[in-house]
Amino acid sequence: MRAKAVRPLSILLLLFFMALPAAGADDFDRLRRDASRISSLSADFVQKKSMKILSKPLVSTGKFFYAAPDSIRWEYVKPIRSIVISDRGTTKRYIASGGKMIEDKTGGAQAMKIVLDEVAGWMKGKFTANPTFAASVREGPETLIVLTPKGKNMAGLIEKIEITVSRKDAVVKTVRIVEGAAAETRIDFSHTVVNPVLPPAVFQDLP
Repeated sequence: MRAKAVRPLSILLLLFFMALPAAGADDFDRLRRDASRISSLSADFVQKKSMKILSKPLVSTGKFFYAAPDSIRWEYVKPIRSIVISDRGTTKRYIASGGKMIEDKTGGAQAMKIVLDEVAGWMKGKFTANPTFAASVREGPETLIVLTPKGKNMAGLIEKIEITVSRKDAVVKTVRIVEGAAAETRIDFSHTVVNPVLPPAVFQDLP
C-alpha cells in the first residue's frame, strides 16, 4: 500500500458530522459553558486506522491548533507532512513535495473548510446543530458522548462515534469513529495546552 494512503483526509471529513443533536440538554449546556472558557488550544494527536484486512493499524501523527472564534491548523507530521489552515473564512491546504510545502489547488481545501468550520464549533462547545445523529451522555471521571446515526443514509459509513471529553477542562481527549465490525478510526489528543498564546503566524500562509 502506498504511503499516501495513510493520509486520512477521508477520516477527517467524518468530523463534519460531529455536531450533536439536542439530547441531554442540561449536559450539553454544561459542556458549552465549560468550553466558553477556552480561547485557544494546542495539542499533539495520534490517529490510528484499524481494518480487518490490515495486519496492523495505519498510524498518522500530528499537531492541532485552535484559536477562537474559528481559526484552526491541522497538521499531519508523519508519515507524510500536510497542513490545513482555516482562518477568517479562508482555508488552504499544503502538501510536502520535493522538500517544499506546495499548496493543494485541487479543491480539497474547500472540502476541508466544511470540516474545520464544524470542528471550530465543536471546540466552542456548540454540540446541538446537526440532527443526523442521536446523542447520549455518560458521566464518569470523564464525559463520554456517544453518537449514533438516526437514519439509513449513514449505513455502511458510520456505526457510531464516541467522543471523550475531560470533565476538568472540557477539552476533547479522544474521538473513536466505528465504521463497522471491520473498521474503525481512533484519534487520541495529548499534551493539550488550554489558552496558550498562539502567534498569528500559526494560522497564516506558509512561506
